Amino acid sequence: MASVDHSVEILTSADGEPVALHDFGGSGPSLLLAHGNGLNAGMWAGVVPHLVDRYRCFGIDLRGHGACRPIDPHYSVDRNRFGEDVLACVDRVGAPVLYAGHSLGGASAIFAALHRPEAFEALWLYEPVLVPQDLERPEGHHANLLIEASRRRRMTFDSVDDAFERFRSKPPFSDCDAAAVRAYVEIGTYPTDDGVRLSCEGENEARVFETSEALDFGRLAGIDAPTVVAAGGVEDDAHALPALVASMVADALGNARLERHRDLSHLGPMEAPADIAASIRRHLGSG
Repeated sequence: MASVDHSVEILTSADGEPVALHDFGGSGPSLLLAHGNGLNAGMWAGVVPHLVDRYRCFGIDLRGHGACRPIDPHYSVDRNRFGEDVLACVDRVGAPVLYAGHSLGGASAIFAALHRPEAFEALWLYEPVLVPQDLERPEGHHANLLIEASRRRRMTFDSVDDAFERFRSKPPFSDCDAAAVRAYVEIGTYPTDDGVRLSCEGENEARVFETSEALDFGRLAGIDAPTVVAAGGVEDDAHALPALVASMVADALGNARLERHRDLSHLGPMEAPADIAASIRRHLGSG
């Protein structure tokens, strides 16, 4: 199955780490699409075909993900650095931009907007992973499971086809759109002597999970770009926290509303791309 057509440009973030900007084409105002931890711009492959008639779509690979091979193998995972990655892409396409972000990609836009709120015309954020100060984490939230799974993840495969088939054979990707999984694998691997290897190292993915520092949500009121905070159904699993906190993020932002997608999980944009694209279009309009 072919993934979405695109070209890619490697940009430089404020601290010198590379950031990838994928041009998915389209016509209209610039729309940046950013991924969650451990993923890459390929996760939007099922969504993009429903958007390119209205927007010029660009996908971001944050530092250490996708097409970005880090300069420093122990690059900073401070959330402000991810925000700087986003701003490097905003500057490349020209502010203000429309923006859709998933998980870490959503949180990164918030950190970028804390520094430059004028960079964003409107935001659509699916379960941005932001942790408010003094939050009592819900029973059943097992962040350590995500950390351990990241460190145990298989990194090498015989080929792109082998990686795709293995990811598609079991949850969570077995419930996802095949085009999105294929594009994630194509963008997120590089060739080796023995096959291919995932570009996002499991150790670095784990470090991102480990450093979800608490944020003073009082600071979010100054972000007044029209925003939808989208969230899936709240379930008792390792990804329950982002869905639960989504309403708190929406309440704290200066001009936001919550939108629930009860049948979707934390990987909602990969599970129901047409529905997610429709939500993005409703919110962002024609620019």
